[in-house]
Amino acid sequence: MPRRSLVVVLDGPPTPAWQARALELLDRSPRLTVATVRPLGPCRLPAAVRLRDRVEQRLFGAGEEALAPVRVAARDGGEAELTVWLAERTAPPDGAATLLFRHGGRIEPAEEAVRRALGDGAAVLDSELLLRRADGTDEVVEVTVSGLRPFSATLTRDLLLWKLAAVAARGAERAPARASGVGAARAGAPGSRASAPPPVSSTPPDSPPPSDAAPAPPPIVPATLGAWLRGPATRLLCVRPWSIRLRERGPEPTAGWAAAGDGLVCWGDSPVYADPFLFERDGRHHLFCEEVPAGAARGVISHTELRSDGRPAEPPTPVLAAPHHLSYPFVFAYGGELWMLPETSAARRVELYRATAFPYAWERAAVLLDDVDATDPTLLVHDGLLWLFAGVAARGASSLDELHLWWSERLSGPWRPHPRNPVVADVRGARPAGPVQRWGERLVRPGQDGSRRYGGALSFRAIETLTRSDYAEREVARLDPADLGDARAIHHYSADSRFEAVDLRRRELRVVRRARAVALPLRGRSLRPPLVFAGRPVDRKGADGR
Repeated sequence: MPRRSLVVVLDGPPTPAWQARALELLDRSPRLTVATVRPLGPCRLPAAVRLRDRVEQRLFGAGEEALAPVRVAARDGGEAELTVWLAERTAPPDGAATLLFRHGGRIEPAEEAVRRALGDGAAVLDSELLLRRADGTDEVVEVTVSGLRPFSATLTRDLLLWKLAAVAARGAERAPARASGVGAARAGAPGSRASAPPPVSSTPPDSPPPSDAAPAPPPIVPATLGAWLRGPATRLLCVRPWSIRLRERGPEPTAGWAAAGDGLVCWGDSPVYADPFLFERDGRHHLFCEEVPAGAARGVISHTELRSDGRPAEPPTPVLAAPHHLSYPFVFAYGGELWMLPETSAARRVELYRATAFPYAWERAAVLLDDVDATDPTLLVHDGLLWLFAGVAARGASSLDELHLWWSERLSGPWRPHPRNPVVADVRGARPAGPVQRWGERLVRPGQDGSRRYGGALSFRAIETLTRSDYAEREVARLDPADLGDARAIHHYSADSRFEAVDLRRRELRVVRRARAVALPLRGRSLRPPLVFAGRPVDRKGADGR
């Protein structure tokens, strides 16, 4: 297949780091050839925005700066079939087949689009990669939906821009071959080449880029000013531990959680118990979870067995540890053996473990995927194939925004990427949130809604199409933190034939937590809430074995 030749138009020099990353990805694509790189001149942010960036970087640790200046050399390889317009300083001219971004229905810089959406109180911002043909018609090539962080326009913008670097490269590969208008020849044929972009404009570098005739939003969104004070104060005064809530399985997975207690397990004092997986074997009910022990820097996989008589199980104990962080212990049976597929994104791998003495001993059996930042890997056996779902983040971008899918005929692989990856590009449900469930005749995939915050809600999504060439799903139910009473975040659901579990995050004053930690050894477990199982109180003396 002949390579598609490109003209890439950037801001600079200096060029924003996200545009340099996009150029790097375009250069690395086996389907593309970058013939010309044309910087249009510097695009300097207003002083108030630069000040806001410094403040929010200090307060929230916003990560790698997408607008950091980078030196990129110009190239002059002549005309090409398609122009990739990354520059935000000026809009592209008419008359050339061009890929460009549109945010929230407007062609404007991502910085302005984020501030505008935050000022409107929106939860998400949709960004489209448009193919603007030579005849003036537009076609949407890629769509991605990003979450908005009300406390930080800087973090929101940078996560978006790092993602757009990957979207630009993907879109340049997937844009229709007949890109230059009605009756155009196929890419690579005579007459299909787009004209080169215009020479550098004489617009002053501090002038705002043109948008769709809308006034620019204020450099600092008023709502974020309060967050600048609340964020540090909350971290100083409060802890936000993750815990697990268990109950007997009810008729509706999304109803009645506020009345459920956590009395089925005698939890320890670890600040993080999350990602509960329920696994049933030989009539016994096992709970695996992520645990971050007090004072530890990374998570381990812990286990406890739930009791059928209503007495609380023992505190979870670690059964798998690694030099890197472990979480999301997806346990399953396949081929007569028991397996675990934990999240090992800290090692940039998807690792498969085999039980050697279930549930206490595991050995690494294979690496299913390597050199990939894959979160919450979730396996499904369907129609004679194995399907692997995972959240995948472009470098510097959020892991909440995109769901990727692979398929294989064998557990050991090879695992082939789905041609439509990412099969979901929407922060409101992309990242997996537990095993795929069967609700009657439907396959339902729990997903995380991270639009406003991490753990914003659970989105239950019915899988409507699952083939080697296509994928489709739609939301059919939701579980919000408010449905659990005092929860501020929730991001996982699991069930077996008798029990179901979610994880949740609360806010707790540090002084209260310290007092509880001191009092518990002195008073036994008297500070725990009353234990309830199947609607009846449980004798605490019997529960504690005293």
